[in-house]
Amino acid sequence: MSLFRQFIASGVLVITALLSVADALAMNLDEIDQLFDKLERADISEPQAINEAIASLEAAIDKDDLPRVLRLSRLHCWNQDSTTEKLAAAAAVYANKLLGDPKNDTLTRADLLLCRGYYNRLAGKPKDALVDYDEAVKLAYQVESPRLIADARSLRGAILSFEGNFSPALEDLITAQHLYESLGMEVWSLNNLTELATSYRRFGDPQTAIRYYRQLEEKYRNQGEFNAATLVNSEIAMAYEAMNENAMALEYYRKTADYWESANEPLAAASIYVNMSGSLIKQGLVPEAKQKLAKAEPLIKIEHAGFYSFMKLYQAQIALQENQPDKALELLNQGEEAFNSIQNKRGLAELYTTKSQTLAALGDWHSAYGALETQNRLQNELQNQLQSQRTTEMRTRFDTDRMANENRQLLENQRLKEHELQILQQNKLLQLTTMVLVLVILAIVSVFAYKQAQRSKLMEHLALTDFLTKLPNRRHIYRRGELFVQQAKKQQSAMSVILFDADHFKKINDHYGHDVGDKALVVLADCASAQMRKTDMVGRIGGEEFLVLLPGTSLAQAGEIAERLRKAMDDTDMNDISTGLSLTISAGVASLDKDKSFSALLNRADHALYQAKAAGRNQVVLDGPHSQAADPAAEI
Repeated sequence: MSLFRQFIASGVLVITALLSVADALAMNLDEIDQLFDKLERADISEPQAINEAIASLEAAIDKDDLPRVLRLSRLHCWNQDSTTEKLAAAAAVYANKLLGDPKNDTLTRADLLLCRGYYNRLAGKPKDALVDYDEAVKLAYQVESPRLIADARSLRGAILSFEGNFSPALEDLITAQHLYESLGMEVWSLNNLTELATSYRRFGDPQTAIRYYRQLEEKYRNQGEFNAATLVNSEIAMAYEAMNENAMALEYYRKTADYWESANEPLAAASIYVNMSGSLIKQGLVPEAKQKLAKAEPLIKIEHAGFYSFMKLYQAQIALQENQPDKALELLNQGEEAFNSIQNKRGLAELYTTKSQTLAALGDWHSAYGALETQNRLQNELQNQLQSQRTTEMRTRFDTDRMANENRQLLENQRLKEHELQILQQNKLLQLTTMVLVLVILAIVSVFAYKQAQRSKLMEHLALTDFLTKLPNRRHIYRRGELFVQQAKKQQSAMSVILFDADHFKKINDHYGHDVGDKALVVLADCASAQMRKTDMVGRIGGEEFLVLLPGTSLAQAGEIAERLRKAMDDTDMNDISTGLSLTISAGVASLDKDKSFSALLNRADHALYQAKAAGRNQVVLDGPHSQAADPAAEI
């Protein structure tokens, strides 16, 4: 059954003869929006009238009118057939397809998430439904849509209530109730009030539930909505049953079942027979309970998990009383699977009580004890959950003023938005002109700001970067060197430097020319950068001389790195720059010891470099008490 059919209609058919498709073409925007409002408020409730109204909208809406096209998409989603679990699953797939439209705005996405969640719940996927509802609530608050917030919190509250999370359920449902009443949406207000009353019944406050139910029944009967009033009667019966007033419960169950029988609604009648059986069994009227269950069994299938689970439980209780424990156990296993599929702990607790008795009757005392333990655990979980939420529930009841104030503020914001929208619509030309001017000014300011930022960034980069090699220049790397030394001293960690330069570089410039020399320096810079870690820093400090900062690196490790660099440069083929060109480097390595400054460390590295040059070049010398060349054969 589609959303518009499942939610209770107001009882007054506002439109008795909708415009034909030809007439729809002549609809103006106000008329289109009014028809949208009537559909969304459920003022149009008959399935045929709904379909005709949607067809009229399809014919009247311009395909380029994106807001109304999206609004129509949302109506299509909610108007899918979901009378069976299979159809509900197909409707969820359709909703998922609509969600994939990249043109969806936030409001549309929120509504489509609600739609998909609704069908997922009908398809027996409550967890998926709750995920969609949670996301929809967030998005609804983002767009500050009171109607969408009410819908989202009403649907989420219903599923939370069914799962036994009464405190958040009540807060959701009370919030939704305030909004629906403030918006004057009577159909949805009555539907939400039904869920609110049912939550109080499940929570263990049937008196409050019955008070709400009686209000609902009176309103529905005054409106001529006898189906809706009968649905409320079945809820009243369950509330009396929760109060152990089984005689009153049976009175309402019988009245409800008779109505559905006379209305030729056998499935509805069968569901009442299942619920009625519980009260009959409690009053010892087992033959009548057995008769009602026999009438229900052909109609209640496994896909009706809520009723199917209790039907199997009651059949098992009767079988046990008739001394048929084997049959009872089989029925209990079927009911247990159904209860688990809908996560109904309350039903499972009752089932395990019967299962323990059944296993005991079969002489399986060990399993009977295990079933009783499971029942106790479930009962404790339910009691703990109920107890933990009672304080919050009471706080929720007395916090209605806060929720009402929040809702009033939300509605006020909505009214202000609508007023602003009217002003904007009346001044489209002025709005467009203003927007264009603002965009031009913003563009000019943005371009100017961007250029200024880029210029500042470029100037800073140029000030700290060597023009030829694109490495940090002398000023930049010296500044970083001082910082690294201070950090190493503070953290008492290692810190090393490598000072290296190109061997016989003047000969390269003299023989090949300065252009080739510059290219060779670029190759040298790239080679050095490639050998270093992300934490290291390579810079050019002048001419053919380079400096490497190695934080967290010991002298031995730095020597290995320098040797690896020397070898890599020695192996580099530079024939693509100039035939016969080759380049080697000499390097001096020093590690932070008792140096008071970075310059002292640098002087020791410079001294080691001088020794490398004096020793014949193309080698690495480590600074130390007895400075020596690094072993080229050492494993790097």
